[in-house]
Amino acid sequence: MKILKWIMKAVVALVTIITLIVLFADDLEHTYNKLTWTPPMEINGIAIGMTRSDVVFKLGEPECFETRNFCWWGNHFIWFKNDMVDAQTSQNQTILSMPFNDTKGMKLFLGDEDIISVTKDFNLRRYTYLKWGATFAFMNDVLVEYTQGFVEWRSTANSVGKYIVKGTVVCPGTECPFDEEGDVKEDFKDRDYTYFIK
Repeated sequence: MKILKWIMKAVVALVTIITLIVLFADDLEHTYNKLTWTPPMEINGIAIGMTRSDVVFKLGEPECFETRNFCWWGNHFIWFKNDMVDAQTSQNQTILSMPFNDTKGMKLFLGDEDIISVTKDFNLRRYTYLKWGATFAFMNDVLVEYTQGFVEWRSTANSVGKYIVKGTVVCPGTECPFDEEGDVKEDFKDRDYTYFIK
């Protein structure tokens, strides 16, 4: 009789667990994704450090500036350094695969950014996460671009209204690395964001 009671309790517990999983599957999946998701380390199969020849083999012949340090394949832009992929940006399919499309969703998955750059007209913001070398650009709070790779001064469309590094407002201010046109000042050309990290 005792064994039958234990079997019945086990069956009820199992049915309850299965019911809860079915009812809350979407919430469980979202929680799992939130805990395990990281920004993509590849765009169209291209990763930082790949050779130019491997990129051309994979994507075909690009259009490039004369220096050939910056090339593009449609909306996929790649910067090369010593014929190796140093950074890349995507404005289409990669951003569609993100589990969020606004800044609230981004912060739910990734937490607070390390660097934020805001345009003077406040329409465009770039959020950089140093841990992954990932930058997300939002136009009117809609994800429009993903950049992966080197982290440099994150200017925004040649006009910087606000620049924050690790929670410290750098621009506007006397230590702002950008001039009125949005270009990096001479004093800061040999420095990077680490100058502001204590």
